[in-house]
Amino acid sequence: MTELSEHRFSGPVTVFQDMRLPETAIPAGYSALIDAYKLAVPLPRILSATGEHHRITEQDGWRIMTPRHAPQPTLEGHLTFALKYEGLDLAVLKRLFLETGPAAIEALVRKSPTGSYARRIWFLYEWLNGTRLDLPDATAGRYVPVVDPGLQWAAQEKTAPRYRVKDNLPGTPDFCPLVFRTEVLDQFTGLDLPRRAQDIIAGVSRDLLARTAAFLLLKDSRSSYAIEGELPPQDRIQRWGRAIGEAGRQPLDRDELLRLQRIVLGDARFVKLGFRLEG
Repeated sequence: MTELSEHRFSGPVTVFQDMRLPETAIPAGYSALIDAYKLAVPLPRILSATGEHHRITEQDGWRIMTPRHAPQPTLEGHLTFALKYEGLDLAVLKRLFLETGPAAIEALVRKSPTGSYARRIWFLYEWLNGTRLDLPDATAGRYVPVVDPGLQWAAQEKTAPRYRVKDNLPGTPDFCPLVFRTEVLDQFTGLDLPRRAQDIIAGVSRDLLARTAAFLLLKDSRSSYAIEGELPPQDRIQRWGRAIGEAGRQPLDRDELLRLQRIVLGDARFVKLGFRLEG
């Protein structure tokens, strides 16, 4: 599919998908793309629009920005607005790219091959779809992060020379949880909680810590079975606690999951081990 013509993007509205806007405004960024391309996706936690007033307001799940923030009514304009002001919403981007197809994104990048937002869009298209666009590798442009660390928490950066971007996405295309920065979360990071926890336990004996951890594991194990309405024997509860105690020691893969299963089940003579293939 190709980019929609300009008139397909919405003008001023008071209602968006049964949600009333705080004032008459023009959907921008993700809201405009969701509307224009009829994307069946969960709505972002905050939607954006541009209004007539020269102040930014937030109300009822909407961020109303000023006329000077208004993007061009094009795919490139609204994508750039989204990445600049709204951060990454991978669910929306994935569905959008499936609708646009490769040609529209290739045209966008060819129009602005050194543009930082064009190169981020290019990277995200290939990363999310697992396909390669018909574009030569970027040869110019400052390296820019894919995730804006001022808007969302990011992972350690890895350079992606094809696009001249820094891949700091905290996951894979199959699972990549993104958390928005907020004033509250930033305050918590400033508390340096890991150091404070170390200071607290520094004066506690290792034996007491070990016994406390064992008690909490056992209590947690009992609670896990109670949630399911089960009353397992004591040895199974202890095995479950042992499996939980293994958390973080090895990377999770097929063999590790099966090893943990054997720990929990113990005597498996009458149980078929492995992954369940039926309902």
